[in-house]
Amino acid sequence: MSILFYMRNHRPSRTAEYMALFRAVETAERPGRRLFEDPYAIPLLSGAIKTLAQIAQLSGVRRLVRAFLDFGWPYTRSSGVVRTRLIDDLVCESMHAGAQQMVLLGAGFDSRAYRLGETRGIRTFEVDHPATQRAKRERLKAMLERPPENVHYVEVDFENDDLESKLREAGFDENVPALVLWEGVVSYLSEPAVNTNLVLLSRLLALRSRLILTYVHKGVLDGSVMFQGSKRWKCWVRRSGEPFIFGFDPATLANTLSQFGFQLESDVSTADAARYYATNGRIESGSELYRVASMIRVGA
Repeated sequence: MSILFYMRNHRPSRTAEYMALFRAVETAERPGRRLFEDPYAIPLLSGAIKTLAQIAQLSGVRRLVRAFLDFGWPYTRSSGVVRTRLIDDLVCESMHAGAQQMVLLGAGFDSRAYRLGETRGIRTFEVDHPATQRAKRERLKAMLERPPENVHYVEVDFENDDLESKLREAGFDENVPALVLWEGVVSYLSEPAVNTNLVLLSRLLALRSRLILTYVHKGVLDGSVMFQGSKRWKCWVRRSGEPFIFGFDPATLANTLSQFGFQLESDVSTADAARYYATNGRIESGSELYRVASMIRVGA
């Protein structure tokens, strides 16, 4: 059984907490400027990171917090909020296209099951390590008296449990179209682990199901390409204890996925997406390093 979500000392991933911080700072933007609204971001945080997110809600300080984050971790916040908006749009599109259930692999502090109108009432399976899920559910108590009935928490010890069996036991239906979101995970796995999970998903998903995943450009990892800020980004995730391990080559991604029965529909960098979402004079940089791919299960 491969490890789908990086855990360190049985505590929630620091990367997941930073992503929630970026969403909280983005939510503090004026309605005409923000890319999305996530009222669950701050409740999902704790300690100093939560304090920083709360300070960012003050209009006079917000710009300083954003500048502080961008100086310390260049392109990371920008790429994170752009990727969130892009995936939000892809999730909503999938719901309108007929997806009847949603699976969040390595759900972390994802809040889409609660904040997106299109996912309300859709059977959702949040798959993660028990320690991460306990932290998430405890922190959400301030916002949710009880979890929505359509949300199923699937506790998986990825080193010992069978994910396929766990999902079936939780009520996942292999015969109806599903949306699977694999965000912020692939980059931290080995190539054999990624391939094993693609085989599992190919076996588990009904035809016309959609898989959305995020990944880093393989060329940055092997040194064959270099993008602005990518060296510092790699250094930052390494120092945080969660280094990038695996990446896809965008030039060969469609062919790679076809071997697992998936047809690539879209594959864009967060830099490209940032240009698409530029509005009201707002320009975010995003990054050529980080990419979001969407694909359809079409069979062998």
